[in-house]
Amino acid sequence: MRYDVKKFLFVGVERDKALFFQRAQEAGIIHFINPKPSQTKEASIEVQKVAQAIKVLRGLPVVEQDETHEFGIADAMVNKILDLKHSLNALAEEERIIRLEISRVAAFGDFSLEEIAKIEKEANRKIQFYCAKRGYAEHHSLPLELIYIDSDHGLDYFIAINKESKQYPKMVEMFIDRPHGALKNRYHEIEKEIHAKEHLLKSFAKYNTFLHHVLVRELNDHDLETAKKCIEFPIDKENLFVVQGWVPVNKMNELYALVNEFNVFVEEVHPDPTDVIPTCLENYGVSRLGEDLVHIYDTPSNKDNDPSLWVLLFFALFFSMIIGDGGYGLVLLSIALYIRYKHSAIKGMKKRFLDLFTILGFSCVVWGVLTTSFFGITIAPDNPIRHVSAMSWLAEKKAAYHVGRKDEVYQEWLKKVPELKDVTNMEEFLVKASSINNRGTISYDAYGKFSDNIMMELALLVGVIHIVFSMARYGNRNWANLGWIVFIIGAYLYTPSFLGAASIVNFAFGVDPQIAATVGLDMMYVGFGTAVVAAIIQHKWLGLLEASVLIQIFGDILSYLRLYALGLSGSLLTATTIDLAAGLPLVFGVILLVFGHIVNIVLGIMGGVIHGLRLNFLEWYHYSFEGGGKMFHPLKKQEIE
Repeated sequence: MRYDVKKFLFVGVERDKALFFQRAQEAGIIHFINPKPSQTKEASIEVQKVAQAIKVLRGLPVVEQDETHEFGIADAMVNKILDLKHSLNALAEEERIIRLEISRVAAFGDFSLEEIAKIEKEANRKIQFYCAKRGYAEHHSLPLELIYIDSDHGLDYFIAINKESKQYPKMVEMFIDRPHGALKNRYHEIEKEIHAKEHLLKSFAKYNTFLHHVLVRELNDHDLETAKKCIEFPIDKENLFVVQGWVPVNKMNELYALVNEFNVFVEEVHPDPTDVIPTCLENYGVSRLGEDLVHIYDTPSNKDNDPSLWVLLFFALFFSMIIGDGGYGLVLLSIALYIRYKHSAIKGMKKRFLDLFTILGFSCVVWGVLTTSFFGITIAPDNPIRHVSAMSWLAEKKAAYHVGRKDEVYQEWLKKVPELKDVTNMEEFLVKASSINNRGTISYDAYGKFSDNIMMELALLVGVIHIVFSMARYGNRNWANLGWIVFIIGAYLYTPSFLGAASIVNFAFGVDPQIAATVGLDMMYVGFGTAVVAAIIQHKWLGLLEASVLIQIFGDILSYLRLYALGLSGSLLTATTIDLAAGLPLVFGVILLVFGHIVNIVLGIMGGVIHGLRLNFLEWYHYSFEGGGKMFHPLKKQEIE
């Protein structure tokens, strides 16, 4: 639920300032206004260091946590953790460099630089090291002073002994600071140092939770100091402080109880034209899950109605329609329940995500029951399981409609299956209107055709309902919405007659198609005219542009066909996997079946999340969401969830 917020001016005595802000933080109801937002204080060095230390510990193995609350040791602990991490990074970099250096000088073997220097001094000679492209020693005659050593890494290596430094064509002189043996010794030393420091660093893993408490304390102190920066002193810099803030209307009692404890005067003031009024949302239970989804896209404006519950309900519906299989939903629900059992103590965002996951799994199971779809298994129309299926009921109603009218659809099926001529039971009709493929598997063609048509119409019907609800929510703001609602309903009633098809309202609810078409066409004219006239009344001559919304409405509603298309693609992939698995030996068939279902579930989840949210955030938000708001962030104490 969204609550309006009011702007208040607080004037208090300087000596009460510290305690007032402290109590305000405990109450968590005031969003203080910074008069100089460009000078907002960034997180302190202490906060950043604690966060970095937590990040280091997060990468360590999970161990049982120490329950210490000696916050006095926090600074030393954080510094030690960061020093160890810095040392490990430096050692890792040195190890990498030495590994490369060992590879570079390995061809020359082990020697002593001191002995080389002694030889150069006593013999008055210069000893130099070179490398050249591999094959150089084979294709060139080498001077007597140039000695070939070895070939490695695509290079030939040489040593030259001359009276003075000398360069050779197509050769690169190599400078060796440490020979191979010294490098190997240092490499082993680094390994020991890394092992020792890693062991010491792991000993701090038990303080991960403790450092989270330290971080919360630091953040609370930082937030408190930041709030104090919002103070102005326009009256008396020495004795009074002045600060402004936003408070939700449902927190008025708490506000007055707070200021009455101190010598603080509070007065409601009108917002400035430049003020961005924050949006205060307070949701609990399933609505809180919807609020999490809403924040994925944008923050509602301070004038928007809270869309949290609407987004959650329709997201669950869209997700289940795209998954389109109760068996897959049962898998998701089982995973969710298992996680809940194994991690019953989780809280906060993780708990809400698990709740959402559970709801989505359950909604898929319900949709699978209603459509009798489980792992792509073919279920006969006369199977008792079908008795609880809404899809079977609709398919039978559709069959009865065509049989009763003896229309083109009925005549077409009669040509394919003459045995249908004397059938009066619709279950029997759907059973007989079938065929057998090359593998001997029966296919209920009429049921499949009817259910596909019904699913396509259901996708559009859901779109109609979704858009109508969106327009109805903001009908008081945009008067034209009321006319468009009438137009959309009329278009839904008229379109089947225009296409020469039977609609759910015809075969399921007994509405005569001719009457539906006539009423629908009239509603379209009335709705369109009402929308344009209402727009002109509300927006003057600019309301004439409202006529162009017609194209947008058609485009938005047709966009809901993706629910049918994605659900159909998933069912086709399932059917293909089953057909392929049936032609393989048992072991390979089971492997393919499991792999195919896993791939289909993953793709279904991706499509369900992306398109399920998209239909809410784009199509639905068109008519009932302004967005661009700023969240209400009161000064309050943060706690570990």
